[in-house]
Amino acid sequence: MGREVPVWDIRDEFGDTDMLVRTLDQGRSLAKSLGDNAAALMRGHGCVVTGKTVRDAVRVAVYLMVNARLQTEAMRFGDVTFLSESETIATAEMSASPLALNRVWEYWVRRSGYASRDVPKSDSQ
Repeated sequence: MGREVPVWDIRDEFGDTDMLVRTLDQGRSLAKSLGDNAAALMRGHGCVVTGKTVRDAVRVAVYLMVNARLQTEAMRFGDVTFLSESETIATAEMSASPLALNRVWEYWVRRSGYASRDVPKSDSQ
């Protein structure tokens, strides 16, 4: 997920709203909070994820949820030792590599019930 997952609160700049990003100023504020990170949590609303491709963004979204669940469970046992910055970078590079991303994408396609032939082989198709 990167070095951090920032939390963006629409209320900080725009007061009470319906929690949806509806204006260019709100979008810019969210993008500024996101920065160079792959994801940001949106207080009371969910999250926003990015990726170099659609597959990469899906990977980030799936693992954001998985990692949050694992971290929550691990914290019940005591202090959690998080990845170092270099471990975070190495892990991100490995999981976003074409080989790893294609393998997990095919797995998700199969789990979804779609046949592989129904899904484009890459984001460029």
